[in-house]
Amino acid sequence: MGFNTSGFNTTKFNIDNTPQSFDYANEIWKIADYLRDTIKRAEYNRIILPFTLLRRLECALEPTREAVIKAVEEHEADWGRFNDNYCQFSGKAFYNASRFKLNNLGAQDTLESLKSYIDNFSPNAREILEKFRMEETCKILQSKDMLYEVCKRFAKFDLSPETVSDRTMSDIYEHLIERYGEEIAEDAEDFLTPKDVVRLAVGMIFANDDELLNSDQGVVRTLYDPTAGTGGFISDALDQLDEWHKDKKMVAPAVIVPYAQEIEGESWAMCKANLLLRNISNADKDVYDQIKDMSAHIMYGDTLADDKFPDMVYSYQLSNPPYGKKWEVQKDKVMEEAKLGFKGRFGAGLPSIDDGSMLFLQHLVSKMDPVNGKAGIVLSGSPLFTGEPGTGPSNIRRWLFKEDVIDCIVKLPTEIFFRTGIATYLWILRRDKPEDRKGKIQLIDATEMKVPLRKSLGKKRYEISKEQREWIIQTYIDGHDHGNSVLVPCTDFMFRKVTTQRPLRMAVIVDSEKIESLFEANSVTKLSEENRSILRAALEKEAGIEHGYMWADDFAKDIRKQMTKPEIQAAPLAKVIRDTFGVKDDKYPTVPDKNGVPIPDPDLKDSENIPWGMDFDEYMEKEVLPYAPESYIDEAVLDKGSLDDGQVGVVGTEISFNKYFYKYEQPRDPEEIGMEILDLENGLESYLEDLLK
Repeated sequence: MGFNTSGFNTTKFNIDNTPQSFDYANEIWKIADYLRDTIKRAEYNRIILPFTLLRRLECALEPTREAVIKAVEEHEADWGRFNDNYCQFSGKAFYNASRFKLNNLGAQDTLESLKSYIDNFSPNAREILEKFRMEETCKILQSKDMLYEVCKRFAKFDLSPETVSDRTMSDIYEHLIERYGEEIAEDAEDFLTPKDVVRLAVGMIFANDDELLNSDQGVVRTLYDPTAGTGGFISDALDQLDEWHKDKKMVAPAVIVPYAQEIEGESWAMCKANLLLRNISNADKDVYDQIKDMSAHIMYGDTLADDKFPDMVYSYQLSNPPYGKKWEVQKDKVMEEAKLGFKGRFGAGLPSIDDGSMLFLQHLVSKMDPVNGKAGIVLSGSPLFTGEPGTGPSNIRRWLFKEDVIDCIVKLPTEIFFRTGIATYLWILRRDKPEDRKGKIQLIDATEMKVPLRKSLGKKRYEISKEQREWIIQTYIDGHDHGNSVLVPCTDFMFRKVTTQRPLRMAVIVDSEKIESLFEANSVTKLSEENRSILRAALEKEAGIEHGYMWADDFAKDIRKQMTKPEIQAAPLAKVIRDTFGVKDDKYPTVPDKNGVPIPDPDLKDSENIPWGMDFDEYMEKEVLPYAPESYIDEAVLDKGSLDDGQVGVVGTEISFNKYFYKYEQPRDPEEIGMEILDLENGLESYLEDLLK
């Protein structure tokens, strides 16, 4: 069955398409311009976003305000001032027990009235408004006699559900957040993923889920984002589902219950607000749906250090963790959990302290429904290849291969995010792989799937069009190889790093010019002057004579007998003599140990990455022995660690797109380049002549 993406809409939000042809985002932002000389630009989000939200809440509650106030007056003695029972009267998942509104706060005690107004919201709404930390900024406005004017200006916007739909409101928030990111030049990707990327990720994790799209049996699925930001992934997933169900006239369509966690206060507040307000403008929903709090499972906190859902697994997950962000703040908690091994979230290994993205990757896998869990995560290029064999990053990939959860990786175009132009990748993880995809990973090169924006948004110069998203999703579903997609075994990305040795060939030739340097070695400095003289004299007698490697042992034993109270053992003295006077050359015989086994030359120690499953002898004969005939594999170096198989060579992993999609470009003809240089020189010469006339 093909995947229907007809519901996708990548058109940039145009407020003129609203029924009133009113540019809400720009009109709201004019209030920021009004405050430009009063508050810092970095604090715009403490006014623009919370007041927009406050006005939306206010407009949504307006039809039932009096009913709620009356209910509070009648039932406060029994229920208290805050009780979910009041939602039955507000008809929403929230309520307000105050008679205040933005247009009646009064000019004298505006701040106190505003605080009272906010304090009378239901706890779920009040918690959101408090996270914006707007009080300090409002105090500044009050001191400048501007707070009352700000309240009046926001009160003029009609953000009622009848006028502005949930989807349109979400778009208004998105534009305000984008504008805020542009104004303060901060890392907007920390809290906002571009909508085209969001829609692609959502489309891929929902791809071909017939039960989700078409079932009328009341199916319930869960969706989780551990780095929720402002909730773009969750909101769009819910939008997608609504779009697909819209014209099917279902009695009990599938529903998604959202879960999320976010560490940044204002971003968390926006995410929670979006979901708290969800469905308030949908007249088709029944009363239960309208008072259901979709934000109930949106938690505030640090996902890596304090997982708010320790026992949960999910049907779907989506995440865009910050790129290259250090996890040193969470180090103690992460290390503590890593000690639990695979009973915890980080059993496969730990990445570099400079980049925690692979911790989020492991976190997602630990949260996948063991039967049919599916996840999408946006990552930079480093999780594909960083880390030597046996280190954390390599072992994490190895574990993912072993679990067989990597279904597809899409290489996205560059310059499609707001604050970074680097190459990014969308990983799709999946538990229930079809039989023909088990043990395999699909790579899709979508680097050319982009169209230019009319106006750049920060570093975002391109977007992925609706048609291009559909191509990527369909290519994922088909799993075929057509030049931009390959489906290859996981073992193609594995190898064994074996240690190679070459025998030591050395003679010991005492060089009179190096004798004094020998006495600088730590093990010799403690010799008395008398013993130094004895050793020096003995070495001078041997100067220029070529000795075998083992001569140093005999010499050290003999010289100790001549010393007064020998202050050094024979073995360390022999080592110093070899280190100082040893001469390596292929003309000397190999040096055996006491068992007759050749001693390896530490300076010639090397390693080779042998492709998975390739015969070691075959590899050595083809790639090594023609250039270093005496090389051999050190069979004492074995695979060790939590995933070890105990065999020779440490297992390494690396996912390379260039291996499959590299396109060779013929260098330009040197003569053509030379002619261009001559033309430039002639042109410059003519220009200078005209200039100096």
